[in-house]
Amino acid sequence: MIQRRTQSEAYWYEQFQVTEEDIEHISSVLLDEARPLPLATLAQAVIERHCQQEEALIAARLNQGPIYQPKDEYEIGQKIIFPALNYIIGQVIGSRPGHNPDDGEFTVIQVEFEDGQVREFASALKGEHKLNRPEGDDGILEQADLLSPAELYERYGDVVEEVLAEALQEREEFISFRGQWFLQDLLVPIDIGRLNIAEALVEIKGRPLPTAEFLPDLDLPTETSEELQIFSLNCALQADDRFDNVGDEGRDIWYLRRMTPEPVISPPDVLILKPEPYNRRAITEDLLLIEREIDDEGSGEEVMGPSRPLYRTTISLIYPHRRCGTLPLTVRTRALFPQPTDHHIPVVLVDKQSGDKMQGWVVGEESFVYGLQEWYERYRLPVGAHIKLERTRNPRVIAVTIEPRRLKHLWSRVAVVKDGRLTFQMRKLPIACEYDEQLTIGEDDPEAIDELRRQVQQRGDTILQIMQQIMPELIQLSPQGTVHAKTIYSAVNILRRTPPGPIFALLSSEPAFQPMGGGYWTFDPALL
Repeated sequence: MIQRRTQSEAYWYEQFQVTEEDIEHISSVLLDEARPLPLATLAQAVIERHCQQEEALIAARLNQGPIYQPKDEYEIGQKIIFPALNYIIGQVIGSRPGHNPDDGEFTVIQVEFEDGQVREFASALKGEHKLNRPEGDDGILEQADLLSPAELYERYGDVVEEVLAEALQEREEFISFRGQWFLQDLLVPIDIGRLNIAEALVEIKGRPLPTAEFLPDLDLPTETSEELQIFSLNCALQADDRFDNVGDEGRDIWYLRRMTPEPVISPPDVLILKPEPYNRRAITEDLLLIEREIDDEGSGEEVMGPSRPLYRTTISLIYPHRRCGTLPLTVRTRALFPQPTDHHIPVVLVDKQSGDKMQGWVVGEESFVYGLQEWYERYRLPVGAHIKLERTRNPRVIAVTIEPRRLKHLWSRVAVVKDGRLTFQMRKLPIACEYDEQLTIGEDDPEAIDELRRQVQQRGDTILQIMQQIMPELIQLSPQGTVHAKTIYSAVNILRRTPPGPIFALLSSEPAFQPMGGGYWTFDPALL
């Protein structure tokens, strides 16, 4: 049986190219289906075409001469087919004796091909050779052992899709959206007037809209299917800078960029984690446990372990998120929220106590959920407040609540900017919920703190320099002259967004930071 090239790994990984005939075939498939198709379907169609093309080529060539086998003898002027050379036909133009120590005497034939090239091949060769067919094997075209196009796709589909996608992207006649491909000329026309109507619909309804919700107002041609109308509209909305696709995986939902809150598009600096190399092996065991308690979004799976599906959890609100009205997407909390395929998607945050609904946004790349500033203010939530999160039956609706308690004014740390430095005072703050006292730090003048943060960034102050400056300020608030590791972490994040790891590594390794037990530390400037 002839070894088909399309049955080999080398063909698909090294020789496969998308030809003009492939492009025409794909166009024909899309035209016949009259609907967008995924790249996988097109790749399978191309693989099937290449297999069919090879079978047709073999059948056509077999009518023009014998298959070359080293064991056979050939005459001058005879035409021979060479399957290993893509079934090209050559004509024998000469011969000479040959000798091989292993196989003995044989004949070397000179073969001229259609392009004028002359090559030599063995003939009348005694002994085994991989190009010889067994005696009695006449099933040249038998396919009992051949992989089907579907089986070939299972093996080589990834590389075929990669090459095919690149080829289609270079052709103006094709258009894609979310992995679906179609012909540009067959799209339902979406003119600027219809796009203006779509913009007005979002404005009027004041919320993101699924693509299908636009259709009744756009008066698209009724002879086209809804599937094609939705695909065409998605392509048009994607190409218009006014619109923002805020859908999650499997759903396209459109909003207006100018209506999306600015912190969602450009996250505030106080939320942006800045990578900092550090030695995790230096961190003491008690600080590793505290790091897990904090559950910072910058503490990845190496700290928290792998993410797993959850239906409810409780987190402690840290300073950067309290300041910006956001929630962190941590290893614990991320599974509660739908994940955006692009930059951000809308969600509804429901106050479980009042039933009020709030527009929220999941910002996947920066790992936060925006939209809780008014809720924080309503309940006077301090840094360190325990916030409970719970999934509902609708994956885009998340319930939020606190553990309320009677309002009291409690002594807490407050950050104050004085003489260009961050200092701290003890003041009474109104608190009406369960909270982590060690994380709690209020702020006296947010604008002054923002200005000081900018100065720290401009100077390029390191985490160590910030810790050396704030540690004496925090220690003086305690009669014992100590400060908890959580408080140090919370204070550092007022001036520089960083997870606990780099801070705790410095606590564990710098001699000036002295452990006092129970997570408390003191500072000895003489050891700097």
